[in-house]
Amino acid sequence: MPETSLRIRMNKIILTLSVLMAVFFRPAEAGAASFAVTSPWVGFIASFISGDTKNVRYLSNWDNSGNVVKTASPRSGEVVIAIDAKDAENFRIKRNNKNLRLLYEEVPMTREQLRSAFFDPAMLPFIAQSVMRIMAEEDKGRYTYFQRRLAEFQSKIESTIDIGKHLLGSTKMLDITGAEGTWIRSSITGAVRPPAPVWEKWKAGDTTALKAALDEAQRRNWLILMDPWTPDIIRAAATGYEYRLTLPPPAKDQDYFVFLHDIFLTIWNKAKNVKTK
Repeated sequence: MPETSLRIRMNKIILTLSVLMAVFFRPAEAGAASFAVTSPWVGFIASFISGDTKNVRYLSNWDNSGNVVKTASPRSGEVVIAIDAKDAENFRIKRNNKNLRLLYEEVPMTREQLRSAFFDPAMLPFIAQSVMRIMAEEDKGRYTYFQRRLAEFQSKIESTIDIGKHLLGSTKMLDITGAEGTWIRSSITGAVRPPAPVWEKWKAGDTTALKAALDEAQRRNWLILMDPWTPDIIRAAATGYEYRLTLPPPAKDQDYFVFLHDIFLTIWNKAKNVKTK
């Protein structure tokens, strides 16, 4: 009898835990709000917060060169998340559209600065918080779940950066990326980036100074690092140097943190057997 009674109590406990897990840890429920995002960068974050990519639909995606191209239009009943009013206008969505939600009224950044923001560990949590706030307002029943996912988002940033530090250590490189270097420089001290005024001169055609920097990187056996958004004039000058690497653009179906982790892994695979001078 005691054994039977214990078994009954254990079955009740297991049943109760199963119910609680179904209520609190289920990422998507019937009737959950559906979201459309104008930016694939925001889509990365919204998909993570949602925990279910079926509830987040991208209205744009990256091509093979890293350019964002429009791929779809909003559907009836979808809540559209845009970066700001100008971003919405690019999709012919008017500011007074009842289904439109803006992360910001206006983003005081250039397109290049905004792209880099999605690689900046200091800015990513604030962007994710804005995304979470909109999603929670439209799907109040999952507010607690969204909050937990936001906390996990922050934790994932920190743990992925720690992996980068472990993999790359003191790896030396000349960072001439258009965006992804922001993520790398947050993790290691060996990534050298030209000051902003110098960078602007390189973009404007100061190839003499650019070549001098590339020659010095080659002399020291530093990796010359590029990405899909490296300006063409800088990329053209760097192609004459053997020890270089171009990071790939993200893919829509790729997990955000797998993509960020793979940045580190790609560099490590290139640089692991190279000694600097």
